[in-house]
Amino acid sequence: MHILLGLITAIGGVVWALYRLQNSGVDLNSFNPFHWARRRRWEKKLGTKEIHRLQDPIEAAALLTVAMATLEGEITREQKNEIIALFVQEFGVTKNTAAGYYTSSSHMLKDVMNMSAEVKNILRPTKSDFKQNHVDTLVDMLSKISTAEGAANTEQDLLLKAVIHEFQNV
Repeated sequence: MHILLGLITAIGGVVWALYRLQNSGVDLNSFNPFHWARRRRWEKKLGTKEIHRLQDPIEAAALLTVAMATLEGEITREQKNEIIALFVQEFGVTKNTAAGYYTSSSHMLKDVMNMSAEVKNILRPTKSDFKQNHVDTLVDMLSKISTAEGAANTEQDLLLKAVIHEFQNV
């Protein structure tokens, strides 16, 4: 009987301690390993850059194409229309979808400083989905955009070489 009273007292003590911890501001879910794992997955997902989480190869190609155009300087209305027309032609999408690709790509690129260094991380999730004809099309699109306003500058050459280098290491 004395063992049973000791066990009930111990359980009561643990419940009281947990209650007091919760009232003092400690999150009791932090002791739950399943809650911790779920929270950790969300932190990893939200902690990575948006451009590193692209799952669609078309979105990755659109992002690289818009990045190539922005390396030349500010994008004019004519360049924007040319890029959207290129998306419609190469991706086989509607003009509204192509405009959406352009808009989302330009939004994601606002905080990128060194684009050629980001190519590896941008293509990592989608590299296996690219076939050789897709790679050739992407390289052609990047070449067209880089030479649209004359000769390509150094940063554009570095970006093109980084894309080619990344696909050679498949």
